[in-house]
Amino acid sequence: MKRLLLLLIFSCHFSFAQTQDETAIRKIMDDFMESLKTRNEAKFLSLFQEPVLWTGIYKDRSQAKRLEKNPKADPHFTDDYKAFIKGFKDDKSEEKFDNIKIIEDGSIASANFDYSFWYDGKMENWGKEIWTLMKINGIWKITSVTFSMELNKYAPQPSLKERTKK
Repeated sequence: MKRLLLLLIFSCHFSFAQTQDETAIRKIMDDFMESLKTRNEAKFLSLFQEPVLWTGIYKDRSQAKRLEKNPKADPHFTDDYKAFIKGFKDDKSEEKFDNIKIIEDGSIASANFDYSFWYDGKMENWGKEIWTLMKINGIWKITSVTFSMELNKYAPQPSLKERTKK
């Protein structure tokens, strides 16, 4: 009986630790979205740990349309998180996340989610985004951002229900 009680206590403690880390990662996600919306460059930059890999790739439908206009258009690109935040000149840009899945072990994590990028109330693009994070001195930091991009004018984002059924 004592072993069962100890196992239960240990399990509850372990689950609580995971919940705290997941909550902290979700807070980073909220801070990311909020800092874009408010153009808070200092807050945005504080979410990352150097070096940061920032890469994207166009999904097939959007890339096909891009190739019609420019047969040499690369399907993938790299960027820099510092340049990304500097590109926001007004308060009309917003990024939204849903369908979030976080996997973590207390030291490293991945956050996988669907995103949509909006400008002036209109969705511009959407796709999947994957972050890797590290917990450094007790604080979670983003170390990479990789995403797919579908241009909404070529392929509107399916509903959350459609995106989550398998």
